[in-house]
Amino acid sequence: MRRLLALLLFAGCGWPAGLASSAAPGRSPGGTVYPDLMIPAPAATGGHYDAALVIAVEDYAQLGDRPGAAAMGAAWYRYFREGRGIQPRRITLLRDAEATPVAIDRAVERTRRRIGAGGTLWVVFVGHIASAQPGAYGELWLADAARPTYAIAAVLGRVAYGKHPRAVVVLDGCEGGGGSGVSGTGTPGTPPPRIRNNVITRSLRERGWRGPPQSRHEPADVAIYSAGLGPGCVEQLPGTVSPALSYLLLGGLRGWADLDGNGNVSSVELLRQLVRTLRATSPDPTIAQPSLYGADFPVARRVRERGPALASLRAASGGPLAEATLEVGPSRWIKEAMITIPRGSFYMGCPQRGDPLCERDEKPAFRVKLSRYAIDPFEVTQAEYQQCVDAGVCTPIDAGRCFVWDGHAFVRGGKLPELLTAGDHPVVCVDWYQAAEYCAQVGKRLPSEAEWERAAAGLEQSRYPWGDDPPTCALAQFDGCWEHTRPVGLRPEGATPEGVHDLAGNASEWVHDWYAKTTYGPFRSDPLGPDSGQVRVVRGGSYYDGPSVLRASYRYGLNPASAFSTVGFRCVR
Repeated sequence: MRRLLALLLFAGCGWPAGLASSAAPGRSPGGTVYPDLMIPAPAATGGHYDAALVIAVEDYAQLGDRPGAAAMGAAWYRYFREGRGIQPRRITLLRDAEATPVAIDRAVERTRRRIGAGGTLWVVFVGHIASAQPGAYGELWLADAARPTYAIAAVLGRVAYGKHPRAVVVLDGCEGGGGSGVSGTGTPGTPPPRIRNNVITRSLRERGWRGPPQSRHEPADVAIYSAGLGPGCVEQLPGTVSPALSYLLLGGLRGWADLDGNGNVSSVELLRQLVRTLRATSPDPTIAQPSLYGADFPVARRVRERGPALASLRAASGGPLAEATLEVGPSRWIKEAMITIPRGSFYMGCPQRGDPLCERDEKPAFRVKLSRYAIDPFEVTQAEYQQCVDAGVCTPIDAGRCFVWDGHAFVRGGKLPELLTAGDHPVVCVDWYQAAEYCAQVGKRLPSEAEWERAAAGLEQSRYPWGDDPPTCALAQFDGCWEHTRPVGLRPEGATPEGVHDLAGNASEWVHDWYAKTTYGPFRSDPLGPDSGQVRVVRGGSYYDGPSVLRASYRYGLNPASAFSTVGFRCVR
């Protein structure tokens, strides 16, 4: 009876019509049979709140076909349905002519809206991919004769917006000839672009609107896998016609990539297993360059399946298997330079144990619950801000309107010391609007006051980012240590245990919230402060401030339209 119900389910109750029944690539160069990924794997845990979009294009009119794309699309669908327990309404499968630009737009939006609390957004493309140039995001090639391509940046822009805390994107494709540009795509080295309604934004800005900060609804953990770029793009599993990236990632998620044996698979473990397998089976292992951009976080939990031994996949002509060669770290992992702060609660404000330095607007301490977010480990530097200006999307620093500390007073339009404009120093003399715009342009936002304090004080509600020890010049850059700012990250001893630097001293930092003396109050989740006000909150203290201002709970406000030689910023996502 159970088998009958399973057959009925597979035949039409919740399964797409025409779903392939096998995803077995065949035999390896060494003669070993690759496992069939359509055989149900032991169910993992923690994935039933996920949502997934799978795009599989095998039949092309302009390019050569992509053999095995349909079977891999079916295998991804089955993994999401059975391996992760995702409900059918949360999985969308677009095949061949179904994958039009309009259908993809709608499918990504629908998938984002259907994610459950704490779920992961999955977007998988199996087909052909090409880039206009090596540094570009590239385009997905579709079977739609009217609009044969779809920009990868458009996919990533939608993936990067929503309530989901995590997102995984798989870009499995190499251009199969007949197209233009470079085969495949390089893994993006910057955060994915954010969706914007440019028409509305432009209209409001013409009326003088400076814009609110970027939405908080962005994933903290993102992993983007690419099959490679140019000659390093891996299209086929060695010895087969099956798509290599999809096959090995799927196998890794089933448990093959649990390299440390802890029952979980992380995003970097997936890449390591992918590289190990390709090195073991390819005649020239240096050619294959699959890559990963993003954070290292768990993507599958409580996995139990073990894949084929790498020695059994080795080609007979390839010589003995050198395990040391396989274990070389993946050079194509572009680590996202942000520190992830996990979801949880902490006490915000003057420590409960009492601190004679705490002021009235830091009391009473109250519990705050924050969603997971990621924060820049360093303050934005002069060089980074100038790059945004040179790109034409950030406004230049106007030294004439900056209040400069001359050793005695803040002088508007005062002469900026040369060190304050050094490329590796924190950018200063930017107003709140410029800081918010920079963060928006790089796909991030200014931190809320609560997020900033959680990063600085930690779960232990420390007085300073490094703990409770009084400030010294070895820990922070403050009054009496140096006349001006210093290069970011120069004092690693003063970083937080999680690795966030310069949260005390060097340059103070703009945050999102409007300042109010009565902000502190009852328990809240993801507080954003008052809806309006006169001044914006500044945190962290600077080279101008004394030791008491460096405390994690110290807070004050400044006019958001003013710029100061002591105030910079950092971003979060």
